[in-house]
Amino acid sequence: MAAPYPPKAIANAFLQRGFNSKRPIGHLKLQKLVFLAHGYYLAMTDVPLVNEPLEAWDYGPVCRDLYQEFRDFGRSPINRLATEPNEDFQDLPVPAPTDDDVATRVIEFIFNTYSELSPFVLSELSHREGWAWDRTRKADKFHLKNKDIDNDWIKEDFRPYIKSKERSDA
Repeated sequence: MAAPYPPKAIANAFLQRGFNSKRPIGHLKLQKLVFLAHGYYLAMTDVPLVNEPLEAWDYGPVCRDLYQEFRDFGRSPINRLATEPNEDFQDLPVPAPTDDDVATRVIEFIFNTYSELSPFVLSELSHREGWAWDRTRKADKFHLKNKDIDNDWIKEDFRPYIKSKERSDA
């Protein structure tokens, strides 16, 4: 399977790393890690990492599917993987990407770089003035909330953080 991936697949890659390293991940932090991975991957490859739009919610970019999956955890650490029902209606974990070297490297980089930061620090990163989330919120003249964030804006935000060699390797 190649990108874009279901958000639950990317979330499970982070959750599994969190379980393995004993670094608990709550819902807010998970949303921010997925956003960061999506932004880096998009800037490197010009392809979205996740196949659903990120929305500009009050606390930053959110994948609605992940919100629905993990909202019951509130501020508590998530203690299970995201699931989807199979053809027998059994809930099975959504497999994380393993065949995409770039996605795996981006996920590993984001986890190693950002997973020890608090969710509130990560929210501040995603709320930078002039960045895609901020621009989307300011462009929402009718205050409809939860508008889709344009992937071109996300790519534009992250492009300066990608070394040109990394872009050419993608």
